[in-house]
Amino acid sequence: MLSDVFFTIIFSLSIASQIIGLILCFLTILIVSTHRECHNFTNVLTCNTCVAVGLLFIFGITDSYYALHQDWQYNQPACIFRAYCTLALCTALCYSYSIQAISRLFFAVLYKHRYLLTWRTHWILIIINWTVSIIIPIRPLFYPNGFRLEVESRICVVTPKIVSISMYVVAIIFLIPLNVVTIVYGLILHRVRQSSRRIALVKPDVIIITAQPNVHLPNGKRELKLIQNMLVQSGLISLGGILYLILVIWNAAKQDSAPEPLYLSAVNCIVIFNGFMMIALFLMNKQVRKIALSYVYRPSPRNIPQSRTHRPMAQFTVK
Repeated sequence: MLSDVFFTIIFSLSIASQIIGLILCFLTILIVSTHRECHNFTNVLTCNTCVAVGLLFIFGITDSYYALHQDWQYNQPACIFRAYCTLALCTALCYSYSIQAISRLFFAVLYKHRYLLTWRTHWILIIINWTVSIIIPIRPLFYPNGFRLEVESRICVVTPKIVSISMYVVAIIFLIPLNVVTIVYGLILHRVRQSSRRIALVKPDVIIITAQPNVHLPNGKRELKLIQNMLVQSGLISLGGILYLILVIWNAAKQDSAPEPLYLSAVNCIVIFNGFMMIALFLMNKQVRKIALSYVYRPSPRNIPQSRTHRPMAQFTVK
């Protein structure tokens, strides 16, 4: 059995990263909801991701709290319910990146279909996101010990020891949405390159017509920047799930039992990298970051220099 010191260190790191991520989630949602200049499709979908991450962190802190108790084996209230909610929120997080990618696909490639560029369509995407997230994690409930308290990690999870259900979790909840993100952004990148080639064919002395008039050319720099940001965030989520994938493959290979520290590290690695992902999401959103910094570094009235043309009225009084 692992020592209590090991569990204390790992769960302390997990709780610290989740608290930081939870603060950034709340701050992002607050800024977007209270500033009209932030009311756009990208920020609304970002808030959708923040809701999933924030709720995931709340359940993660609860799991860590019960895991640090001396009677953790007996004091695990609503264990199956917490495990289901955690898996559902992981699903909502991963698929939220899929709908963000689909939204960018609407604007960069399918722009001719105007009904796709409306608020109604994006709210439908968000509803689909949460509906799928509620339905997909139901399947482990029908397996014996599909959700259970894992002794090695002290957390109620879908354990990698049950290969069939853990493979289902890896494939449906992690691999499919992340592959959708990769494919969609590949299509957008192809579209941006085509648009760049059309612009490059227009010269000062010779104009070569290569397309029909009024062809929409997406903002290549903006699309590439969004692709870069999303790939960084998706990469952090992928790094968080690597240890869990290794454990699934290890148990599927029918080899000796995996080292006990891997089980705890696999679960907490997902949470910790989600914390890093939330930091990256906050820093890469220029609008939200600029507004947040303006509150922190707002100059006081005493430090604001007065112009020479605006002098106090007392200097212009008539004697």
